[in-house]
Amino acid sequence: MVRGLYTAAMGMNVQAKRLELVSNDLANASTTGYKKDVAVVSSFKEEYLARLNDTQNFTPNNEVIGKITYGAKVDEVYTDFTQGSVISTNLETDLAIQGDGFFTVQTPNGLAYTRDGNFSINQLGQLVTKEGYNVMGQEGVIDFGEAYFTQGSPFVVQSNGEIYVDGAYIDTLDLATFADQRALTKQDDNLYTANGERGEFTGSVIQNFLEVSNVNTVSAMVDMITVSRAYETNQKMIQTQDMLLGKAVNDLGRA
Repeated sequence: MVRGLYTAAMGMNVQAKRLELVSNDLANASTTGYKKDVAVVSSFKEEYLARLNDTQNFTPNNEVIGKITYGAKVDEVYTDFTQGSVISTNLETDLAIQGDGFFTVQTPNGLAYTRDGNFSINQLGQLVTKEGYNVMGQEGVIDFGEAYFTQGSPFVVQSNGEIYVDGAYIDTLDLATFADQRALTKQDDNLYTANGERGEFTGSVIQNFLEVSNVNTVSAMVDMITVSRAYETNQKMIQTQDMLLGKAVNDLGRA
């Protein structure tokens, strides 16, 4: 019975983690460039049950009875980098990536990567994220200078990331790809940090567009209902096990 309590409790922990992930996905369903998280659930390693110090017809009978497992656990949480849909915004500072790749930004903690191309130009004439982090080019911070404000000339971003103002080359977006996307760690502000080696960018950049979240709200709501019911089932199992333990102690213990 105690093993049953443990197994049901582990099941509740698994569903609680899944519910946390689904809730976070739903909260970011309208966040541009957001990628949903998925929990990988696995069972604990099976163990053998064997008789101990048992005899049959005066012969040791320590045979294996069968196998047991202690329930399920969250083995890992991985991010699904499936491409999201792109929508037109008609804003020249909005950029979307088609295919694999990330924009590189400079944060107080070092370089980070994002799929969120909802950029703007700050008072210094620099291309920045919503949080004010500098978007990086291959030559450093992308700086349009004061002339951008005085002349009011629009800038153009080519599909390969090259940036031009009035036909003059400014810089090329620093676009990163990673062969092993498991090397990316999700951070706050829709950013990722990377431990793996960068690869060559083979996608394309689209100006005046944004990539939306890859969260399917209908599927996420169905998952939330399924997870909630699984959590309640494990909760009822604990209540049942607790009732049986009470009977074993109070009733059978008196006999």
